[in-house]
Amino acid sequence: MELDNQIAKHTYISLLADVLKKKIEVLTTLLDLTEQQDSIITTEPFNDEEFLNTISAKEGYIDELLKLEDGFERIYSAIKEELTSSKDKFADEISKFKEYIGIITDLSVKLQSTEARNKQKMETYLAAQRNNLRKSRISNQTVANYYKTTSLQHEAQSYFYDKKK
Repeated sequence: MELDNQIAKHTYISLLADVLKKKIEVLTTLLDLTEQQDSIITTEPFNDEEFLNTISAKEGYIDELLKLEDGFERIYSAIKEELTSSKDKFADEISKFKEYIGIITDLSVKLQSTEARNKQKMETYLAAQRNNLRKSRISNQTVANYYKTTSLQHEAQSYFYDKKK
């Protein structure tokens, strides 16, 4: 029975390592998509369809990341006691986990900072678009008022011209 228990423990440890590796892959992909969004925002003309496609792709990877996190927590809770009580027995595995977690933390920080920069750039872009739209409306109103005024003057002139004869 002890052999089965040892095999199960090593299986859980292997699963934890696999989940951490997969999280690194997903975070790397998310970072790449976020950097792609940055280039979309800064490229003229702005391609909203491409930007929305990256958002959709990111949603899928974020869902996958949440599932991986949930799976990691479940597996870790099943083996946590064994890992903490036998640290020397699993020293290599724990060291590898720490390395993976360090990479995950670095990727998460980079992702958050890139997201923050993209948010700022997008807010600036949208503010400029609102300003352009407001200017366009004012310009259209000015042109409409001009034509309205000139057409009224034309009618008035012909009215007075007819009256004089």
